[in-house]
Amino acid sequence: MPLRLLSPNLRRATWVCVATLGTLASSPQPRAQTPPAPNPNRTVDLNYVYAADLGFGGYSLAGLSADVFTLPLAYTLPGVPWNGWAVRLLAPVQGGFYSFGATDTNGQHLSIKQQSLSVVPGAELQIPLGDRVVLKPFAQVGVVHAFGSGVGNPDAMVYLAGARAATQWRSGAYTYTIGNGVVFAGDKTLGSGFSEHYVALQIGGEVRRPLGFKIGEWAPDLGLYAGTYYYPEPLVFSRFLRSPLRVANQGEIAFSIGSATPSHILWSSNPRIGVGYVFGGGLNVWHANFGFPF
Repeated sequence: MPLRLLSPNLRRATWVCVATLGTLASSPQPRAQTPPAPNPNRTVDLNYVYAADLGFGGYSLAGLSADVFTLPLAYTLPGVPWNGWAVRLLAPVQGGFYSFGATDTNGQHLSIKQQSLSVVPGAELQIPLGDRVVLKPFAQVGVVHAFGSGVGNPDAMVYLAGARAATQWRSGAYTYTIGNGVVFAGDKTLGSGFSEHYVALQIGGEVRRPLGFKIGEWAPDLGLYAGTYYYPEPLVFSRFLRSPLRVANQGEIAFSIGSATPSHILWSSNPRIGVGYVFGGGLNVWHANFGFPF
């Protein structure tokens, strides 16, 4: 869902979806202000679908900062539709915070802030393929609403679909997991406005090992993760007064902490929390995760 910053002499603002969370529009230019020099790159789109698919993370690029925080609500129905299978019901609630600050060619300072709130429910079918492999096709669709300065059409539809697979095995004290997936994600403004989508091919691996001590009944383990992401059609990130940044490949390194033995906290079974760094193509991203991402 895009966030769009229009040229400072435009009074209207529109909401863009998928990478443009909203149209960021600055206040009208004072009459005494020198008109800014012509430049084709005067619209800044926030790649919202990319930000939303992070789940919990953010990035800064050319004066634009985007941070999203997700409450990953989910519930698993074991044995549905057949014994050994499972359906995981998803209802993530996500809040986003976006800001833009830059100085125009005429010296005028631009400063814009927007926020978003979304709910994108869906379901993931967990299909066992042998003893080690689980295939996870999924689909989600929901709505996002924007708040803040310069928001035109504030509502948009967000959708994600695809499939992931995880292969896991143990060797001594270590647990190894390999994951891969394909994800199609996009959004569309409800009413006139911008829409966008992208496809991501993903592969990653993780190794975990118990730390060898307990805190009460909790036996912590440490996981190290590395992954790569390929976008057949490069992601586009606009930059104010500069040519857009195109990103075709990214990598990620991360670590996580969980429990070496089965545990249950609140609504989550065997919860994990991790922090990662996504890099490549000129875009650096911070990323938190709650379990192996496949």
